[in-house]
Amino acid sequence: MPSPPLLLSALHRRRSLASPADGPTTAYRLLDGDGDGWPGVEIDSYGGHWIVQTRDLPFPDSLRDLPPELCRSLWWKRLDQQDKQAPQCLAGSPPPGPFPVRELGLSYEIDLAAGYSQGLFLDQRPQRDRLRQRLLPGQRLLNLFAYTGAFSVAAAAQGAIATSVDLSRPYLDWARRNFTLNGFDPDAHFFCRGDSFAWLRRFAKTGRTWDAIVLDPPTFSRNADGALFRLEHDLPELIALCLRVLAPGGWLLASTNHRGLSPARFRSLVEQGAPPGRLRSLAPGTMPPDFTDAPYLKSLWLET
Repeated sequence: MPSPPLLLSALHRRRSLASPADGPTTAYRLLDGDGDGWPGVEIDSYGGHWIVQTRDLPFPDSLRDLPPELCRSLWWKRLDQQDKQAPQCLAGSPPPGPFPVRELGLSYEIDLAAGYSQGLFLDQRPQRDRLRQRLLPGQRLLNLFAYTGAFSVAAAAQGAIATSVDLSRPYLDWARRNFTLNGFDPDAHFFCRGDSFAWLRRFAKTGRTWDAIVLDPPTFSRNADGALFRLEHDLPELIALCLRVLAPGGWLLASTNHRGLSPARFRSLVEQGAPPGRLRSLAPGTMPPDFTDAPYLKSLWLET
């Protein structure tokens, strides 16, 4: 069982996230399994509230009595459960409800009790940062499978106009709150509830295009009609549909956290969806420095 010094060492290595030049980050991976010397255990910190994640392991007893100045509340999420339940609070003072965290100067609403995911995918921080560097004021971003709209908020921070598409109305409402949290008018942007495939076909028929597209689909899901989406089967068609609504000279970020998919296979699926000669560049994305274990996230920046 790891000792307190191991945990303190992991905290020390993440210290630089608290005060980067472009704004503080208060949501990050505090400890990342083998990468920090603790196999099978991950800890995500959201403003000092810790979610301990384990797979096929019990909750680590050495974490039950952490001092309140180190950890405001302590939660446990089991990654091996079939029904993907929300984490449970084991110690400390849980927040009374949703609360904001900061990432590179922007704010995002977190809800520890909302469900299996807490509102922000921490591993996508470098992609959100790069998106902000690439977008220009007035450009248009299409954010598919938008979840709570983190990429859309990052686009709005650059003066771009975001269209967020998601099956879930509650998630789109959450995205609107994230806009408001940062002082951005959500009514200056667009929110489309429904299946991404259906919306892409509709956009193509009406001739709508975007300067940039973010495509970060789940590994599998079902739409309102019960149709099953499987990444390894459906990604090429999804890429093809995206390219139909991508403006000339535009770019597309394609990403997946599917651990069973190799980078080479992911790249192959992306290329299958692109007409010959359509893509000029496929540059890989990166994972944040606080994710020290295996680099499971696959990201490709596509230029046309």
